[in-house]
Amino acid sequence: MSATGRRKIVVAGSGPVALEVARQLRDRGEALCLVDYDGERLEKARLAGFEVQQVNLQDDDELLSLGLGTEVDVLFSLLDNDADNVFLVISARALAPGISIVSISETEETVKRLQAAGATKVIDPYQISGYRIYEMVHRPVIAEIMDRTVFGTDVDLEIAEIPVPAGSFLDGEYLDRLSLSSRYNLVVLGVVDRDYGDHLIFATNPKRHRIDVDDVIVVIGQREELERLRKEMAGTA
Repeated sequence: MSATGRRKIVVAGSGPVALEVARQLRDRGEALCLVDYDGERLEKARLAGFEVQQVNLQDDDELLSLGLGTEVDVLFSLLDNDADNVFLVISARALAPGISIVSISETEETVKRLQAAGATKVIDPYQISGYRIYEMVHRPVIAEIMDRTVFGTDVDLEIAEIPVPAGSFLDGEYLDRLSLSSRYNLVVLGVVDRDYGDHLIFATNPKRHRIDVDDVIVVIGQREELERLRKEMAGTA
């Protein structure tokens, strides 16, 4: 944590994805800095109200000057080029072994490279976009919730990873039939089954997946709804 008690976050990149992530973080009151080597892009970000810093992301000394390993808790590696993201993740992990690193990738091959390089989480924005298109066509009710929450302006929106405890009503349910939209106003993105590694199995995956104890469901929604789901799953509501 930084001296103010808030997480210090560095967002590397100044393209559309990086700016949107930075905007979401800023709206949540997070302390962040947008960094890149492209001065022209950074100036536009500065005019949009972001704290920015022009750095050479391939220079370890300049990365250290950002506070990696000391003040910075989270790094978002959201550069336009996959190779640049891999290089940055390798450097950041070597400089700050305990930092959380989130990156993006356009290909499955690069996902594996980023994970091997030390990324904590790797996100495929095209897969997420494909998920939304599927929901719009096949599940219009959930698509409406997604528009109202994930792509809307609701406050306190979070993506949560919730382990399935013994005795939970989710134990034995099938992922493709799981709906929490009416009871909790939540959207189920998928599940992480530790028996198959740390990859997210999307709810739209054509292969049926049975949810078991210790699986981790990944859902999107407002904080109050997520807390209610956690309590009811644990039997403490």
